[in-house]
Amino acid sequence: MRRFIVTGGLALVLAACGGAAETEDTAPAETEAAADAGSEAAQPAYGEGDALVAGTDYNATTQLKCGFDNAAPEQTCEAGIKRNWGEEGQHLIEVSKPDGFKRAIFLRGTEPYGADSAQADGSAGWDFATTRDGDMVTVKFGPETYVLVDAMVTGG
Repeated sequence: MRRFIVTGGLALVLAACGGAAETEDTAPAETEAAADAGSEAAQPAYGEGDALVAGTDYNATTQLKCGFDNAAPEQTCEAGIKRNWGEEGQHLIEVSKPDGFKRAIFLRGTEPYGADSAQADGSAGWDFATTRDGDMVTVKFGPETYVLVDAMVTGG
């Protein structure tokens, strides 16, 4: 009987130690998981969405070659892209021109199909044309020229 009581008491002590150890081991893991879940809400997981560049509403920013007044695209312009802008697979690239204005270029996948225009600046009647060379597309919009790289759209 005495052996049974000692064995039972030892079993209770071990069970209590094991339970405490499990609580200590699992609590930090649960806290880390909760912290990770909070950070995932701020930035999408790899392959599950597209983060924004801090302080902007762009998914990416870059510099691209541009030209104005029918000049070759030898200048550099700041640009930002909004991926999946509008319908799925459609994107918007906004280019900051040297005159302080922005030009929006619209794309389906990696193919540009148009640009914003206005009567006020005379661009309403401008022709829009593109030429592709590998992973680059040159957009000619009236007297303006822009060189877009596919990686800007695809995130590569």
